[in-house]
Amino acid sequence: MTPSELTEFVAKHDYITRYDYPEDDAVGFRNSRLPWYRADKDRKTVFTCDWLADHTEEDLDMEIKRGLEVEQICRVTGYYSKVASWNGGKRAELRDRRRTDLYGNPPHIAIHAAEPQTAIAAG
Repeated sequence: MTPSELTEFVAKHDYITRYDYPEDDAVGFRNSRLPWYRADKDRKTVFTCDWLADHTEEDLDMEIKRGLEVEQICRVTGYYSKVASWNGGKRAELRDRRRTDLYGNPPHIAIHAAEPQTAIAAG
């Protein structure tokens, strides 16, 4: 990437902040969408200028995202759709959903209908 391409890259991604380290011939980036950057204000992903010169915008984007920016897809009545395209009410409905087993119990509670529950008294 050339310096002008790098400037354009940061301008296109408003959630990425650039930090220059001229004494180390390096450039740092913060992706505010990822939780570890929000939790630690000093955390940055730093690349040497040589690395940047040898790689493309797509390479840099992937390294900054670290593969963690994913799209959530949900299956509703047999159709798959991206949750990001849903309206606010539908997203709230998705957040409110709770998983249960066939008997209406949360999945971490194992109740086996075939095995009777018996109490043993300590004597």
